[in-house]
Amino acid sequence: MVYEYYHEGFFGYSLEKDFNYWSLAHFLPIILLCVGIWLTYRYREKIKNCKWEQNIRFIIGAVLIFTEAFYYWRLLYVGNSGKDFQMIAYLPLQVCEWSAFIAAFMVMKKSKHMFDVCYYICLTLGIIPFFMPAVIEYTGPGYARYYQFWLEHLVPVYAVFYMMFVHGFKADYKKIWKPFSVLAVLAVFAIIANTRIEGANFMYLAAGTDGDSIANILPENIWVRLVLYIGILIVLFTLISLPQIISQIRAYKKKKAARLAEENEAVVEVAVTEEKEE
Repeated sequence: MVYEYYHEGFFGYSLEKDFNYWSLAHFLPIILLCVGIWLTYRYREKIKNCKWEQNIRFIIGAVLIFTEAFYYWRLLYVGNSGKDFQMIAYLPLQVCEWSAFIAAFMVMKKSKHMFDVCYYICLTLGIIPFFMPAVIEYTGPGYARYYQFWLEHLVPVYAVFYMMFVHGFKADYKKIWKPFSVLAVLAVFAIIANTRIEGANFMYLAAGTDGDSIANILPENIWVRLVLYIGILIVLFTLISLPQIISQIRAYKKKKAARLAEENEAVVEVAVTEEKEE
């Protein structure tokens, strides 16, 4: 079914570009995220021992769920960019949407399995929109979509750091197959939807975005994009795994050095004992 919508009001959008890259409206949400992460790290013990800690986690999860629900409520009210469009072209098949859902489940259930997924997806693909938020070029701070966008992208990242600092969760690069599996399943559904639904562009596999975005520099062939995305994922996941890998290598070398020292000490003790016996 095709609908017609209107842009007027706080829940609508501007007919001209209303959001500028590298402006205060761009940097302020990121700064607030950094401050929130720092405060969480600074007071992690107090938060952990707070009797309302569970309520804090449920509030984070509720914000994420409400943010995603609000996205579709708004679409039903104003549509997209003033054009007639089909709601079926806006199925929840984007990485940011599933990152929010998974992060909500992670914080509410204190799920380590979900943390393994969120750590890699939220701290790589989830951060890229921070730099080029093309989808809100027509909805600056005067519109609800601006706040929905930043909550949808900032809160999952914050949730990952919250679980790391407050509950001591740690990522394991050996579990990297989990985020790959989630993205692979999502990509399968996205490809099917993109090839069968007119105007669909799930996971930006069919084309770029209307505004300035990194996705716009890639070829528009869906299979070429898929291969390039896989390559980008491998690079990003490798980079974010390097601290863990380096730490384990250092720990292994330290353990090996300690073992060799013990063996050398044992050899010396045996030699001294033999000398005394002689």
